[in-house]
Amino acid sequence: MIKNFIKILIFFIIKITPKKKNLLVFGDRAGLRFADNSKHLFLYLNKYKNKFRCIWITKDEKIIKLINNNNFEAYKQNSLKGIYFCLIANWHLFNFVEEDIDSKITLYAKSILLWHGVLPKKVNEISHSTNFVNNFIFKRTEKYFVYPNKELAEPFLNRFPKYKYILLQSNLPRNLVLENKLNYFHSDSEKSLIKRIETTKKKIFGYFPTWREDGLEIFRDIKSNDELENLNSTLKKNKSLLLLKKHMNSEKKDGDRRYNPKIEKMINFLKKKDSVIFADYDLDLNSILYKCDYLITDYSGVVFDYLYLKRPIIFYVPDYDEFKKNIGFEINIIEKNIGKIAKNIKELSNIISEISNNDIEKPDQIEIKENLKEKIFNTNNNGIENIIKILERT
Repeated sequence: MIKNFIKILIFFIIKITPKKKNLLVFGDRAGLRFADNSKHLFLYLNKYKNKFRCIWITKDEKIIKLINNNNFEAYKQNSLKGIYFCLIANWHLFNFVEEDIDSKITLYAKSILLWHGVLPKKVNEISHSTNFVNNFIFKRTEKYFVYPNKELAEPFLNRFPKYKYILLQSNLPRNLVLENKLNYFHSDSEKSLIKRIETTKKKIFGYFPTWREDGLEIFRDIKSNDELENLNSTLKKNKSLLLLKKHMNSEKKDGDRRYNPKIEKMINFLKKKDSVIFADYDLDLNSILYKCDYLITDYSGVVFDYLYLKRPIIFYVPDYDEFKKNIGFEINIIEKNIGKIAKNIKELSNIISEISNNDIEKPDQIEIKENLKEKIFNTNNNGIENIIKILERT
């Protein structure tokens, strides 16, 4: 009873607080990162829609420094200014959860959940008991969930409490860079990584797998480090580098329940190999994706973004049968004929050798990839204009 009373009280306080029409606040990954869709929308609006005052809210002082040094505005999440701007902002825009900005305010504010990509895999259903207070609040608060495809959005919308979000069909802001509609914005660590890539003048295989409940998403089939040593030799022989980025859930800094310290043993071994380089937790993947000549993934939504680059894809899926049975797919990308398939690390090495010497794809495969991109990111969505139209409303 008391909890519901507090909810209603906070709701009305935020509701009656005067809002600045063109003030927008942004955040990402519980305030820990400057990345993904909210980052790219933040940059786009700052550059092309300067009538908006865009403010980034974060827990990280380094992010504040990075943003301020580039003549943008950012404030600490729990600072007086941070709280004030969250209260008077007309819209809150974030990628994951309300805590990306401020969980105590964003929950009751007009907001747009930009989400963090199109997922090919199925998601678990989440049941919510009927809550009169939540229904009362959500019915009276504009909240949108962004997804480019209406059909694929349904499983996600069904996971949220009733009345919380309305679907807003739009392309993903992070793909603006892949469409050359927004200049790349790089942090110092990203610049350093790019410089290293360009200096080597080697082909880059970007390896970006999706997370697993056991926290071990990379090289799931290896039985000894000798297999990794052989992969390193294959890369070296073919004048190539493997650019590896763990899923954010597998980073200790992220604080996710799925973090498994066992993954660090493999990472520490790989760090000693001269043909493997790493992208850190803070790196924004779409700001570096264009540097990858080839993509290696499994069931990650990065495969859809990579379609914009029209480059070869390798599916490294040693647990495919298990994954298909236990998780399943909304879109089975493994069966779409948009890339080569490796069922184990030995097959992966063979494909790297093969593709390094001949990366010309068949015309029918190129057409399939283009058709899939059109299906996922429907051009009728008008890029991100549907998002901007909402923001421009009074």
